[in-house]
Amino acid sequence: LPPASNLGPMKPTIRPARDSDHNAIAAFTSATFEWGDYVAEAFPDWLADPTGCVMVAVDDGDTPVAVGRGVMLSDSELWLQGARVDERWRRRGLASAVGEAIANWGREQGALVSRLGTEDWNTAAQRQVEKAGFRQVGDWIVAVRPTPAAEPTTSGNGGKRARARRKLEPAHSSEATPAWISWRSGPLVQPSRGLHSWHWRWARLELEHLVEGARRGELWASPAGWALVRVDKERLTIGWLECGPDDADEMVGAIVDLAQDTGTERIHLPVPAVNWLAATLETSQFELHPMIIYERAL
Repeated sequence: LPPASNLGPMKPTIRPARDSDHNAIAAFTSATFEWGDYVAEAFPDWLADPTGCVMVAVDDGDTPVAVGRGVMLSDSELWLQGARVDERWRRRGLASAVGEAIANWGREQGALVSRLGTEDWNTAAQRQVEKAGFRQVGDWIVAVRPTPAAEPTTSGNGGKRARARRKLEPAHSSEATPAWISWRSGPLVQPSRGLHSWHWRWARLELEHLVEGARRGELWASPAGWALVRVDKERLTIGWLECGPDDADEMVGAIVDLAQDTGTERIHLPVPAVNWLAATLETSQFELHPMIIYERAL
């Protein structure tokens, strides 16, 4: 491949992605991270999703050299993800150009705000999105662990974990309003900026989400708090959590118990980055992955 210095200047051409772009995108995203990347695998589903938009920047031969996806999470919220640029074409504004094309699409759908997330170590991505007008609106932790945890840890005192005293149970839709009031007046609403998360995407939480979640069997409750829970294949995912510092140990323990009882192999738990909750998760043998959430008005 020719080095970037020999490629000359490029005026980006942005267009919607096509099925035929898959191989080119897979080629320049296969080694994005040490573990690889998810973009090539997700690309066909992205194209098939009527609530989303996938844009690419192409070279003079109409070959993709950058890609990005946007998806509407509500009538007014656009989530951006999967921004990737071929390493030979970086530092030419292609990620911003693709992102702006997706933002224009989002405006046409009625979006008033766009958001995205990035790992706290990814300073290059942070500089790029801040230059594009995004501002940081939240620090989060994505906590993950196998069920059961592989080895005892020093922070967990090295012993076998006892089950939580207060078990999580499916909640009736009448529980939605008390859960909502508790959260709106509790210690997690401000650091969350009113957001909740499913599958690495963050959006505003409204009372209707809790009501609908209860009707789908996703709202769970215990005397320690409430959670929105989904069991997806081998993973138990928490989309929203409400508890306080005094109940955090019991609530996290009840989540681990639920994962064991449902036979899931892993727990995925995104929470606002508050010290008391991070400490509880560490003691409970979760790996903590800090995330920064950015937002821009459209």
